[in-house]
Amino acid sequence: MLERALRSIPDYANHRIVVGALREHLRNAGGAEAIERALGDIVEIVEFEDVTAGPAATVAEMIKRASVTGPIFIKDCDSWFSPPAIVFDNNISIVDLRDFPNTRNIPGKSFVILNDNLVVEEIREKYICSPYISVGGYGFAQASEYLSFFERLALDQSDAEPFISHVILEAIHAGSVFRGSPVASYFDVGTLEAWNEFRENANLYLMDIDGVILKNAGQYTAPLWDDDDVPLQDNVDTLKALIAKGAQIVFITSRPEKYRAKTEAALKACGLSWHAAVFGVSHSRRILVNDFAPSNPYPSAVAVNLIRNGNDLKKYLK
Repeated sequence: MLERALRSIPDYANHRIVVGALREHLRNAGGAEAIERALGDIVEIVEFEDVTAGPAATVAEMIKRASVTGPIFIKDCDSWFSPPAIVFDNNISIVDLRDFPNTRNIPGKSFVILNDNLVVEEIREKYICSPYISVGGYGFAQASEYLSFFERLALDQSDAEPFISHVILEAIHAGSVFRGSPVASYFDVGTLEAWNEFRENANLYLMDIDGVILKNAGQYTAPLWDDDDVPLQDNVDTLKALIAKGAQIVFITSRPEKYRAKTEAALKACGLSWHAAVFGVSHSRRILVNDFAPSNPYPSAVAVNLIRNGNDLKKYLK
């Protein structure tokens, strides 16, 4: 999740990256080693012995302990998206819920009220007052300004949990200008349900070509592999929908390697993309063996037996 979240930041590897995490996650759960293996030495880690009063306090502590100066971009690790090129300024990464109708846990979001020039007039935590929500990316022109407004907020608040939206609202009330920055390709995995859905969408599909994606053909009797390929359109549409959600596709076929160019051209003409295509496999029963564990729960392998040229793949993949 952290690696995917970092990709939201343009040219992230050439910026200073500071990550905050609990000591128990870093030491007892192997988090520090995992971060180092995934990202190398480009990440600085601020270790917390216990949870803070809230997200805004966590960020303030990270800025102080890591001696962060200059422009900053604060990024949640449980969402990712494609932002505009400039994020290191006073801005809030946003989406219009009307463009993302499947967003989960809407009441738990930060809602942003904008004027016609995308200037933020107000941001409200967990209060539905706008179609625009924050997606977990916040820019400040200066780290010192964040600390200043956080400290003012701490004086004004009682025991309420401080969110970054509260710091931004404090800054706006003091005259700072923040803009809403619309993003694309928004994924929210902030709930267990959303995370499981993301994992499901990222399934690997080993997909036979003949009789599943293209009408069955053979080497010796008509229709032949040399003939024009005919797509099973409903199955093609089902597969395209899976790919659009993040599925990984590996095609397999008994067709010899010499038919690769012709077959791949037919698949591309259908609008399909894939991770790999294996030609020349045995025309026999296929058996997939996969391990299962808490990180990839049982059943970690599923088989679908489809009638040859049955154009109803969607029914079996619900």
